[in-house]
Amino acid sequence: MTFDTFNHISISQASDELNVSLDTIRRWDKKGLIKAYRDTNGHRFFNPKELADLKAKTNGAGKDVGYKVLKAPKKSAYKVLELFAGCGGLALGMENAGLNCEMLVEIDKNAALTLKTNRPKWNVVADDIANVDFREVQADVVAGGFPCQAFSYAGKRMGFEDTRGTLFFEFARAIKEIQPKLVLGENVKGLEKHDNGRTLETMLSVLEE
Repeated sequence: MTFDTFNHISISQASDELNVSLDTIRRWDKKGLIKAYRDTNGHRFFNPKELADLKAKTNGAGKDVGYKVLKAPKKSAYKVLELFAGCGGLALGMENAGLNCEMLVEIDKNAALTLKTNRPKWNVVADDIANVDFREVQADVVAGGFPCQAFSYAGKRMGFEDTRGTLFFEFARAIKEIQPKLVLGENVKGLEKHDNGRTLETMLSVLEE
């Protein structure tokens, strides 16, 4: 053992001290934003002083912590429609970039409720994308992470044979009806090689059309 566990605190204590989740602590450790010390069993322990310094930095005191949320100095005129919005991770990034969230579509009721709770002024549509008519929607950007399980290495990789895979075509329909200036689609690495590249080729063909 290379350090004194009595003078260090556990990862759960560190989580409470910084008021962040255990996953966040682990992620910061992997990125080198916080240093974890491991005992002979591989359990993470943290130096209280280092945590105090990090806490001061994340609260806006002390030196630059090396990462921060970037925000545009002023609002843009561009409007965003986000599909498969989840709890708003991408939408928050768009908001910080100065873009205006015109509409967010999310079928999961709890995720949609999270969006409405955190941003009461956002136009959140809690419905299946297939039920939404986009022809009257005006947006400069259409964004969305259409479900990736159909193409993921972790899934069965059935692609368009999986009903979740067909949601890409709803994504494409929204683009066709809105005619935005920019499209942002997010998926998993497995999509690139799925069906020897033919799946991605089909998607690009649909988007170009």
